[in-house]
Amino acid sequence: MESAAMADSATDQRCAIPERADERPPATGSNDQGQARLSIVVASRDHAFTTVVSQAIGQVLDAPRPSTTVPQEADDSRYAIALRRACGFVQGTLDRSQVTVTVVDDLCALPGGSLDDSPSPLADGPQRWSANGTMLFLVDAQTAAEGADPWQRQENALAELDRIRQRTGIGLSAYSVVLYDELDAGRVYARTKCTVRQRPSVDWVLAAEAVMALADLVEARHLNPKAMLPGSQPPVTLAIELARFLSGQSSAWGLHYFTGSIVSRLIEELGNIARQAGNPVLRGPTEHSLACGALARWQLRGEPFILVATSGMVDELRGTLANLRHDRAPGFLVFGEAQPGEWYPFQGTVHAGEDARAVFAARRVPCFYLHDPTNLGADLAEAFEAYRSGRGPVVLLVGAAVLQYSGPVRIPPSPAPARPPADDRVEVLRNDPVEAAAHTLNDSPIPVLWQCGALTGEETELVYALARRAGIALTDTVTRPGTVSAYHRGRPVHEYLGTLTLYGFSPAVWRFLHPDGKLRPRDRLELLFLNTAIPDLDTPFNQATLTRNLHVTQVTEHAEQVAPFTDRAILCQPGDFLRRLNALVDPDAETVRLRRRAMVDALGGEPDLLEVVPSAPMHPEYFFAGLNQTLIRLIEAGWTYTGVYDVGRGALSAIRDLVRTGPGFSGWYGRALMGDALSAIPTLALTSADNIVAFIGDGAAQLVPSILPTLAQQLRFEGARIKGNLTVFYLVNGGFSIIRTYRELYQSATADAQMSLLTEFDAPWQARWGGVDVRREQITAFDPDALEERLTAPATVNVFDVHLAHDNANMGPLAMRTWRNRA
Repeated sequence: MESAAMADSATDQRCAIPERADERPPATGSNDQGQARLSIVVASRDHAFTTVVSQAIGQVLDAPRPSTTVPQEADDSRYAIALRRACGFVQGTLDRSQVTVTVVDDLCALPGGSLDDSPSPLADGPQRWSANGTMLFLVDAQTAAEGADPWQRQENALAELDRIRQRTGIGLSAYSVVLYDELDAGRVYARTKCTVRQRPSVDWVLAAEAVMALADLVEARHLNPKAMLPGSQPPVTLAIELARFLSGQSSAWGLHYFTGSIVSRLIEELGNIARQAGNPVLRGPTEHSLACGALARWQLRGEPFILVATSGMVDELRGTLANLRHDRAPGFLVFGEAQPGEWYPFQGTVHAGEDARAVFAARRVPCFYLHDPTNLGADLAEAFEAYRSGRGPVVLLVGAAVLQYSGPVRIPPSPAPARPPADDRVEVLRNDPVEAAAHTLNDSPIPVLWQCGALTGEETELVYALARRAGIALTDTVTRPGTVSAYHRGRPVHEYLGTLTLYGFSPAVWRFLHPDGKLRPRDRLELLFLNTAIPDLDTPFNQATLTRNLHVTQVTEHAEQVAPFTDRAILCQPGDFLRRLNALVDPDAETVRLRRRAMVDALGGEPDLLEVVPSAPMHPEYFFAGLNQTLIRLIEAGWTYTGVYDVGRGALSAIRDLVRTGPGFSGWYGRALMGDALSAIPTLALTSADNIVAFIGDGAAQLVPSILPTLAQQLRFEGARIKGNLTVFYLVNGGFSIIRTYRELYQSATADAQMSLLTEFDAPWQARWGGVDVRREQITAFDPDALEERLTAPATVNVFDVHLAHDNANMGPLAMRTWRNRA
């Protein structure tokens, strides 16, 4: 057996990225000389418990019993059946001379001689479960473990058992550890390293459970040649190589997983590697939620991903797969798959009846079918090259043979980096149109408005510096809110006007574009779109207006994203454009003054009437106007946050009306899928040190699973933490508001039941999940002091159900022309 130090070292090596499979020494097998020891520990301070359990174990073993007083046997025919069958199996297969039974008051009281603390070395390679001996623990946690409630007692018992495991090298599982305690009425959780049962009130049931636990352990673990100690098997080659490759691309990659039989070992081993390296291991209530979280982490922090799901789940990502591809989010989508030639395999997607590869080809997502271990190196080389191309996610459909393969692999070296096709990305500025953009800023005293897509940190700083120096009005987008914002590093950005979009654009942006209620003439306004394809959602103008009535400059590194109405296309990376422009821009003071005058006029409008009328339920304008003032006070005191905005009227109002401190995540991106932003919240909250504030409509909330069970599981049971504050506003008005506005305002029709939603509210509650305070409550009136307290509480989750009214205000160009917006 190994020494304790050796065991710890082996564990560390197991969790790090192992050496390549072709570099590992061959396994020499486990020590099978004679039958291994079996130790049974009965732990309780209750004499009745130890008596019943030890008597039952002694009857099965037909061996000398521990020194306890044995009461009369339980007189029940069902126990007699269990005892007879267990004896027939155990006594026919087990070397009873290798069995010991120990009774203790608690696990800490185990005598030194009852455990072998000096394990002998074992050869490298897979080790049988019984290699270091097998132990069965039958523990009365109510008396043998410390803790005020079942959860604490079980946690403390498992912690002590883990110390025993580290000292002896034994295995722990639901077969080998049975904890008896009260049922926890507040939660149900299936632990994997123990079985938790309520202590029976009848002795024969407790006795029957003890003999069945012994027989189960002997059969499933102690004598089973396929049962291996956790961590002793070499990891599958695919896990090693995927982790090695991504670690070479980024130290911040994350593992997103949803379990399944065929991929369970791959998930376990990738999880071990990721945790050891400090990478996040993230789960979700659906496969779709994994894709949402991966998209959010990429957009906000530039972090790639491995997403693993089981067979047949290639269609479960909804349109988020298209969003990942559209945003060129780098990562691997790994799905279990059937082996070639299987006839209509269960959950298979590549067989005689269908071929999922065609689906991915139609979506222009590279896909590779990995099913032959002998060709794995070449297949991975192609997949890695597809990843390096920068076009977004790569799909791996992986057969069972590769998912279980742990042998050698040789990945051919990658060729020299190829220059991307000219029609996809242009590194060199064409025709030097940057000089033309600089000329506009230097010599034309007309208002200039920039809409900014995704920016790096350096690009953000350059944008703010240029805006200050040249008097450029800045806007963000509903698809990427916060790329520029009202506050930067705690200070106001006076050039920021708000959001330019089709729905819910900021009033100042509308007034800037429409002084005196009319669109500025083409020669009196310069629009520049930076690093965006200018989708129709991101402007209030149709294509004809953009073509005929506005002068548009577009900066993008992808030629296929140049819009048909663009007058001046600058094909380059945003950073190249901004650095070059920064060196050329030097407008005179009068030009800057005139531009700033236009911004001041736009920002100086009167508030919407609905912002100041305290109706009940509250109008969105009233609620968000109050929340905005609260956020301003917090931000000016140093507080920051990341906004999360789902698809719906409430989140549009949040984007429109609230100050931001940096980039947020929007479900409006790409396909605008309701529920995507909500589904991404656990991933963001568990991997960010910043505060998270989310805005979710009741329509989105009803479309996808609740995030709370998944969040609770990770916080309570999996060691996850929330460092800052997570506040989720469920904005409830009982309907699909945008659809209703379209019918009522744009079609002058009457809304009907298809636009209504029934929401039933939970009673207010509080809980503590793994060191995090959780509170759910309703908001029917605005209370700034209470909200400020909730938003600033550290390590806290707030869930608010906000009662709001429906109205059609501020939803599109027509809404801006109603009587409430006229001077």
